[in-house]
Amino acid sequence: MLQEWLRLWQARKWMKSNEKFLYTWHAYVGYSMHLFDLFLKGRTVQDAVSSQHLDESLLKRWVDVGVAIGHLKRKRNGKIKTRKKMRQSLSKSSHHSVGALLKEMMELHIPSLLSYPELLQGEKKNRFSEGHFASTVAETSTILERLVFPKVYRWIKKNNIQTVIDLGCGYAGYLMRLSEKRSNMELVGVEVNEEVCKEAKNRINSNKFNNIFLYQSDLRDWQYNKKVDMVMLNNLLYYFPQSERECLFEKAYKLTGENGTIGIITPLDAPNHGQAFSAAFNSFMNAHENLYPLPTIESMKADAKKHGFKIKKIQPVIKEGGWYFICFAKNR
Repeated sequence: MLQEWLRLWQARKWMKSNEKFLYTWHAYVGYSMHLFDLFLKGRTVQDAVSSQHLDESLLKRWVDVGVAIGHLKRKRNGKIKTRKKMRQSLSKSSHHSVGALLKEMMELHIPSLLSYPELLQGEKKNRFSEGHFASTVAETSTILERLVFPKVYRWIKKNNIQTVIDLGCGYAGYLMRLSEKRSNMELVGVEVNEEVCKEAKNRINSNKFNNIFLYQSDLRDWQYNKKVDMVMLNNLLYYFPQSERECLFEKAYKLTGENGTIGIITPLDAPNHGQAFSAAFNSFMNAHENLYPLPTIESMKADAKKHGFKIKKIQPVIKEGGWYFICFAKNR
């Protein structure tokens, strides 16, 4: 009898823990299918079905869940309306949307982690599709910028940095924020993905940033005929096997002048903070044949030392995620 009660308690515990996933699932479906926008001003399920040619029974179930967990509200006249908090964070029309993060989690991270039973038995690892997910990953990176940028800017002011190259710049968010602060800086971005680079150029042009120059190229092949004060290598190291990571420090050494510095934003392996996230992130990386484990601070120090850099700053930026801002300077 006791064992049966223990079994029941364990089942209840796992059901309760899985309840949190319901919020994520509902938000992801609503974001990816524009459903939060669809119910933005309030409408009936039948009206939404006829206007968008959706499955009525499935939409009703999605609405029922949304009302139950507080993502939607049912008005007295029977119309369904998106709650304000969801309009701000998960409407595709909102500039404050975090939907790209949900998309990355639900379409990339979770499926990869769920493939572990097959991978453990020797099936071929997944392959990260840069063409399919590059825009999503670039958009997700912009979510971190508001939190991280003040730390980057303090380093730039302290070291009187006037010229910056961002290798793997994504949508060039850091460069645009720098341009807003200092329009006289010379800012250069390099992005390998053609679509991401095109979108970055559109954002730069629409905001009339005249001191940012973008190049669509593999950073390993890209050449620049000037020396700069700082090279940024944000969220890049895990795209390279450990044996090739020192090439990034070598590249930075060649691009910078005698007082050159490197700024790196990255999650770390075995960090002082955020061990659970770090372990999960590494599990995701190892499920792919073309993604690699997170760097350790020791390996970064060693690679930097080989190419004339010394670590100067290690600062946590998202403790629960094991995310750090790490700065290096040339030995002098």
